[in-house]
Amino acid sequence: MTEENRFKVAITSSLELVEQGEHREALKLLDDSIAEAKRENNVSWIRTLCHHAAIVSRFTENLGSAKHYYQESLASDPENAKALYGLATVALDQGELEIAKQYAKRCHTALLQYDEGLLKQGLLDLLMKQWPDIAEK
Repeated sequence: MTEENRFKVAITSSLELVEQGEHREALKLLDDSIAEAKRENNVSWIRTLCHHAAIVSRFTENLGSAKHYYQESLASDPENAKALYGLATVALDQGELEIAKQYAKRCHTALLQYDEGLLKQGLLDLLMKQWPDIAEK
């Protein structure tokens, strides 16, 4: 099985586990795959798997776990706009307004240097709705 297929299978299998209510098992599967992607230094898959694990964690309302996965993603890619946005929303949900705003500002800065149109515009729109004052003037 190719590297890409291996990681896609992990995501698909984790979704099936979530649908069955097996959230811990889903995250364990993703943790194993993240560790494998790290051993292979595959930043793209580290980001993808961490983001997926963060979404599973948010689905189960485990903000601490979601925060962990977004931070893990940032460790491999410090200007990952999706992880920065995720950390901003987690901090906001935890009532850490100043920390949320700091992550939102970092996300905004990263997005301005980002060249992927649709994702960039979508995240910029979300940022401006929640934190309209972070745009550089």
